[in-house]
Amino acid sequence: MKKIFILFVLVIGMNCFAQKNMVANGGFEMELNNWRGDVAQLSTFDKKAGKASAIITQYTGAEWKAIDQIVSIPKNAVAIELSGWIKSDGIEKGKNAWNTGKFDIEFLNAGEKGIQNESVASILGTTSWMFYKKIINVPTSASKLRIMLALGQTNGTIVFDEIKAIAISQDELTKMHEEENAKRNPIAISSTSTNKPMELTNGNFENGTNSWRGTAATSSTIFKEGKASLVLNSTTFDWTGMDQIADVPENVNSITISGWLKSDNIKQGREIWNNGLLNVEFTGNDNQKTSDDQSVTFVTGTTDWTFYTKTFPLPKGTKKYRIMLALGFASGTLYADDITVSFK
Repeated sequence: MKKIFILFVLVIGMNCFAQKNMVANGGFEMELNNWRGDVAQLSTFDKKAGKASAIITQYTGAEWKAIDQIVSIPKNAVAIELSGWIKSDGIEKGKNAWNTGKFDIEFLNAGEKGIQNESVASILGTTSWMFYKKIINVPTSASKLRIMLALGQTNGTIVFDEIKAIAISQDELTKMHEEENAKRNPIAISSTSTNKPMELTNGNFENGTNSWRGTAATSSTIFKEGKASLVLNSTTFDWTGMDQIADVPENVNSITISGWLKSDNIKQGREIWNNGLLNVEFTGNDNQKTSDDQSVTFVTGTTDWTFYTKTFPLPKGTKKYRIMLALGFASGTLYADDITVSFK
């Protein structure tokens, strides 16, 4: 019995180690300890979780303002899962695509020389708290990771909380891919209603653009998983998009919308929201809106595949929702894959 107990404790310890956050004080509960730079302030009023968050503000000058932290990468790590909650207020569009609010990383070698930079999140305008998550492969020569939270030569306010970096082994990465592949079948939303509702289907675009309204193409060469993704392309600053309407199941209070997006040279139009976008519209039985349209995310510039997810409370009287993928009066190319919806 004693040997079994020891083995049980060992298994639990290994599992906890695998999920350990490499970022020290990523929730800013210990003020700004472990973070380098003197441009951030602690906010105990505006935070996502816990007691505090980190806020960077710049009204004029559009300088680079950042805090960072360097951590060691475990030897068995083949990828890193980066995540965090970010909120913004009035972040201005700069001269370059990277002049945004930023959650960036840089892989370093043993001598802390930079090897590769990656963007986890790029934010413009004013947004409520949004969760960003991205899995990035570790270059073979990397042994350290620098995490950067910044205003990238732009003005505005950005707030960070719950910043995490989780090391992923090859076995864990393989399992994650297998689980994603298992979700590739058309998405169905269960309901206890006696009348079968309209369901969001073909969110992975394996069946072309079936179930979606609008005119767009699919790509069989650029996709996150499976065999295809949606491609929206425009050389002019017009509205180019696809949408799908589905029913809200009975006795639910919130909706979570998730998906993978990738962008290529998306140029913002006149307004802050004129970017690549994933939005949702809520309506009642009479097709009247029950609230303003809500944004899951805006995407601009050129980005790799990035996972976005956001949960919304369902407005009173909502019976249907409409998922919108679009270049909202912006130019460039937006790819979308594995759009999913869940309810609570």
